Order: sequence, then C-alpha cells, then structure tokens
Amino acid sequence: MPLYHYRCEICQGDFAMMRRMSEYKLPGDCPECGGVAPRILRAAYLNTMAGNNRIAHQRNERSADEPRVERRMVGAAATRRGHPHPSRPWMLGH
Repeated sequence: MPLYHYRCEICQGDFAMMRRMSEYKLPGDCPECGGVAPRILRAAYLNTMAGNNRIAHQRNERSADEPRVERRMVGAAATRRGHPHPSRPWMLGH
C-alpha cells in the first residue's frame, strides 16, 4: 500500500497514512485532533537514500533486464590454465 501525506487545517500538522490506491482521493483523519485533513502532494524522497544503497538498488534494477554474462573455462582451455578437472574448476589437484 502506498503512503499518502495529509495536512490538518485545524492543528496545522502534517501526517502520513498508508492507504489502498483506490482510496487516494479520500481525506484522512488527523491522529492529533481527529479532524478531516485533505491530501497534499509531496516529492518523493529519492535523493535521501544512502549512496551505497542507491548503487545497489540501481544494480539490482539493471540486472533484472540485463543479466551479467560471465565466461567459464571448459575443456582444454581450463586444463591449460592449471585446472586438472575442467568440469570442476574449484577442485585442487590431489
């Protein structure tokens, strides 16, 4: 459910409520005085996210459509690189 913001004209306070999207036009009840408060529009808080979280979020969004491609050594190429078991490169030669 989305978070909607309201401003009470009686107590001059702002508050937020989670409501269903179908109820976005309805006024909210002020938690302080119980009065009816109209909905106000506010900007999204996108720039307040920490830098590392924003980078991780961008990477996750990008990977949903463009998965990262990795190359894996198989066959003779893996053996030449020192992997005795091409199908199991994590094993050490025993």
